[in-house]
Amino acid sequence: MKKVYIITTYTGTVLSFLIRRISKTPYAHVSISLNEQLRPMYSFGRLNPKTPIFAGFVEENINEGLYAIRTNTMCRVYSLDVTDEQYHKLYKNIMNVSENREQYDYDVKALLYLSIDRPREKEFKYVCSHFVADMLEKSDINIMNKPSYEVRPNDFYDYKGLVLEYEGLLSKYYDRNKNDMYLRRTVNA
Repeated sequence: MKKVYIITTYTGTVLSFLIRRISKTPYAHVSISLNEQLRPMYSFGRLNPKTPIFAGFVEENINEGLYAIRTNTMCRVYSLDVTDEQYHKLYKNIMNVSENREQYDYDVKALLYLSIDRPREKEFKYVCSHFVADMLEKSDINIMNKPSYEVRPNDFYDYKGLVLEYEGLLSKYYDRNKNDMYLRRTVNA
């Protein structure tokens, strides 16, 4: 067995504020990582940390890019046990998107459609939650009871099968210890 990590974040940017308000959840962005160090985290988001205008497939790191600018970013880090086969499929699926990133775009319209509860699926277009859910689904890690394009950040927040490993400032993730901000419990247990 191996673990994969799902990270939900709230940066406090205008866009994240709007997403959080629409989704009615504390976190507005979702990423996935294949290791506990969260190096890197994969998602769909800003290509340039200073503007949300250009977005697509991103490899995020805790103290770089937008997270270096927004050091007060709050997060939840969850773990999920997967088989070796599922892990290798997930790696392969993420690397396929990474190697072909020029074919993929951020689906701005999907944000609008989700806000009126009318999700849409468009080939080669993702928002962060759709990307993470689709990578899991394509890797036979079926944790959601709906199509990946209908998944929102709060679906990860509410999913009972994830183990909450940490909640707090993303910039302090590496400083965590068992005596203060470190958590490990099943979500909504």
